[in-house]
Amino acid sequence: MSAPPPRLAAILLAAGESTRMGQPKALLPWGGVPLVRHQADLLTAHPAIDQLLVVVGSLQDEVSDALKDTPARVIVNPRFREGRATSLAAGARAFQGSPTSILVANVDQPLEANLLEPLVAAWRTNPAALWRPSYKGSGGHPLIIPADVAPELSHVTEATQGLRAVVTRHRPRLRSVPVDSQLAVLNLNTPADYAAAQPSSDPAPSPKLSAGP
Repeated sequence: MSAPPPRLAAILLAAGESTRMGQPKALLPWGGVPLVRHQADLLTAHPAIDQLLVVVGSLQDEVSDALKDTPARVIVNPRFREGRATSLAAGARAFQGSPTSILVANVDQPLEANLLEPLVAAWRTNPAALWRPSYKGSGGHPLIIPADVAPELSHVTEATQGLRAVVTRHRPRLRSVPVDSQLAVLNLNTPADYAAAQPSSDPAPSPKLSAGP
């Protein structure tokens, strides 16, 4: 009997206060919908991702409303003001079931199909590695953490540098897959970042996602 295919879940971090942006990043228009909805729709539509947890904090009601009628499960992090690591840990602790690889995405790092698909395809070839996309030689996001490392996400803290510390501990297993999407290295931190990125948010047909083996 062949081994079951590896499982992949996703955590979308959307709890921050967006201080530098001056308005909630999760609710910024992106392709005609709130950015958090765009991210959730793309992640839940991918056939390899069997569950999505969205961690909210600031403006939790408004962000949760933007996710209505999606398969995403909303997790409230009451400690969101203490830093992003608290949201990652809260999301990781909320997963149920057998160990699974976890894709970690931030709401202010927009995704698109031609970024996500090559990353997931690479993970399928070697689910024991930590995977990230790269654009023109620069490492990007999101990051896929393998199943045996994923439990460490439940214990990350700001004091120990959060996700960065996990990647550092397992750096020999880190792999990059080249992608054509510059969104792999985009961070929406300021109004200028958002304005410059607007052409990328124009609605466009998404490539058909393959279901894989």
